[in-house]
Amino acid sequence: MNEWLHNWIAGLTAAAVTAAAAELLTPPGPVEKVTRFICGIMLVAVLLGPLASVDRESFSMSLAGYRDSVADLTGDLEQQQNRLVRSYIEQECAAYILDEAQVLGVEGGHVEVSAKWGDECWVPYEAYLDLEVTGDQQNRLSVLLDVQLGIPAERQHWNDG
Repeated sequence: MNEWLHNWIAGLTAAAVTAAAAELLTPPGPVEKVTRFICGIMLVAVLLGPLASVDRESFSMSLAGYRDSVADLTGDLEQQQNRLVRSYIEQECAAYILDEAQVLGVEGGHVEVSAKWGDECWVPYEAYLDLEVTGDQQNRLSVLLDVQLGIPAERQHWNDG
């Protein structure tokens, strides 16, 4: 590609220098107008020359290749974005549960939330809770997870300790 561009620019430069020299050497009058016209046609021909020599089949195949590359890159970006959104939702839900547990008087612990693709978005699906809680605290957190996050008791996995 660079060689083609280099050759095109060199040809255009040579044509421009030739046209300028022809105009300088042409005497004033009607011959000068004809010389300018011919030089203009020569410059336009050199400028548009690459369009006439385009191999349409290879150009079409190149465009198709670029489209495929763009589609692949777009798909990869969408998958990455999807993973990031899922991870963000899982982390934020876990942080929310820990905050609510702290309000109930639970100190420390670890919570993991897994998300599942729902109606066009990621939704909290399952929770793994490693918290030192009393029976009342566990019941209150369990209801909160069910009502606020949509994680029913059967998908809440509490530690045994």
